[in-house]
Amino acid sequence: MKSAKKILFIQLPYVDNHIGGHNENQKLAAVYLQYAMERAGEDRYFKTSICPADVDEMDDRHLVDFIVKNECPSVIAVTLYLWNIERTLHVLREVKKKLPSVYILAGGPEIAPDHPFLFRSFTPNAVAVGEGEQVFPSMLKSLRTGERTDFTTVAWKYGPEYVWGKSAAKQTNLINLLPPSEYKSNKPDANGIAYVETSRGCPLKCAFCCYNQKRNGVSFILADDVVNRVSLLIGRGAREVRFVDPTFNSNPDFERILEGLIKLNSGKKIRCFAELRAETVTRKQADLLKKANFREIEVGVQSRDKIVLKAIKRPTRLSALDRGIRFMSERGIKLTVDIMCGLPFQGLADIGKSLKWAFGIKNAYIQFLHTLLIPGTDLRNKCRQLGLQGQQRPPYRVISTNWMSSNDMKMAEKIAFTHAGRLMDSPAVRFAGKDLPDLYDEKIHINISKRIPVIIPGRTNRRAVIIKGNDLYGKRQAVCNVIRMAITTEPHTLWQFVLAPVGEEPLDLLDSMIVAIDKHQTHLLDNMAVIPDGYHRIARRVFVLLCPEYKYSRSWIGAVNDLLSANFY
Repeated sequence: MKSAKKILFIQLPYVDNHIGGHNENQKLAAVYLQYAMERAGEDRYFKTSICPADVDEMDDRHLVDFIVKNECPSVIAVTLYLWNIERTLHVLREVKKKLPSVYILAGGPEIAPDHPFLFRSFTPNAVAVGEGEQVFPSMLKSLRTGERTDFTTVAWKYGPEYVWGKSAAKQTNLINLLPPSEYKSNKPDANGIAYVETSRGCPLKCAFCCYNQKRNGVSFILADDVVNRVSLLIGRGAREVRFVDPTFNSNPDFERILEGLIKLNSGKKIRCFAELRAETVTRKQADLLKKANFREIEVGVQSRDKIVLKAIKRPTRLSALDRGIRFMSERGIKLTVDIMCGLPFQGLADIGKSLKWAFGIKNAYIQFLHTLLIPGTDLRNKCRQLGLQGQQRPPYRVISTNWMSSNDMKMAEKIAFTHAGRLMDSPAVRFAGKDLPDLYDEKIHINISKRIPVIIPGRTNRRAVIIKGNDLYGKRQAVCNVIRMAITTEPHTLWQFVLAPVGEEPLDLLDSMIVAIDKHQTHLLDNMAVIPDGYHRIARRVFVLLCPEYKYSRSWIGAVNDLLSANFY
């Protein structure tokens, strides 16, 4: 028998500017697919590897080297989300240059037949829409035998096009898809966070979400199995359990699950989190959630306007919603309440009314979310007839509607700021100073008076480049060359370009750096943000690190801060 071929599972993380804490990158898809192939017997022909957590911090160059040199897979299985698809495709193209025979299989929420650029990239050899556990083993068998699958949810690349199958894959109950509770990969991450799925599918039919279109109906696992899984995860070191169901309380066994968790968690050893539908929460259930130590509950409200809710196929009894939220809030459960902007038929008046209501809730954190035209959703498919205009690249944010202009979108952010007293995302603390608390951990020092490296040193996807030297303005072309090389070689890395002048430099130097940054395509983070007072650069930013020995004038420091805060976030 031939030696087993290697499959590498890759799921690249969402990378942001937040300093401190930890980033989540739950790789449940890899665990589920690994179990599915073992159950089907394909593990006799393929051995698996899941990218370790430290890979999440690598830049593209080091990630490609890791894949090619450390792993050297025959097959790469990638999970695509809107926040990682552009970067993942870029990395895979580089990998294919060095491993031209590697097969690439792609799945995840971003896969949709009408995707705006995935299929034009011709990077994956095959893609799967929806539940991968159903079709992944058959796709591996196809690679072995050469006989392609014929599923309607799977497309194979044939020459210059992708061809979809004609037969529907059999839909299976969730209990038959999940790895058993004792499965080796069922364990918390390095931060003690564990993820549990108790249902598959969603009873809601929200037009902006693709989740409900991946499965007909909803499948659940029973309370005893849920509690058993949580018990095992606690034994393996879990300190927090996050239930990843889109609507946790849609499970018919919801109350029994909570009662089981209360017995299991009598000493409040673990914290729990879930997203649920507030309008069905009773007083009893709120008591059970509190006793089970649910510290946080996310509630999707989206809008308080019945016309808007009808347009997005989210019928809501507002009186029942208010009652359920009150039950949880009164018990001290922290609520994350989602309000959306840019929905069909939604105007500033509704947003103002919805935000005023939301900020009046005790123990609530308000998420103000801009509508996304996600591939595969009803909202995207009907965006023209609904009067929605959106970005062509991720995150596909709605930028204007028949009811709200792009300026109205910014005004909505100002309304949210008025209620919150803060922006929805935290900007940099300061851009110029002797201490810059927002700088990334990896700091690269470059003396602009010496020879500049062809490739900026470092290995992480968040880097601060500290540029030193005398007469930086006189060497501004060299400074701009550093920016150009950095972004050109690592377009998906978050860059901080930090001037370290030994005196006061002309502000024109900063203007030149801004121009150099703007010559490159915008980053995902830049496309995600809506800043009330105009466009700000988020992914590539400029800072000024003041020399402790030099006494700068207050007016110059103030002018630097004003210029940078007007251009960067």
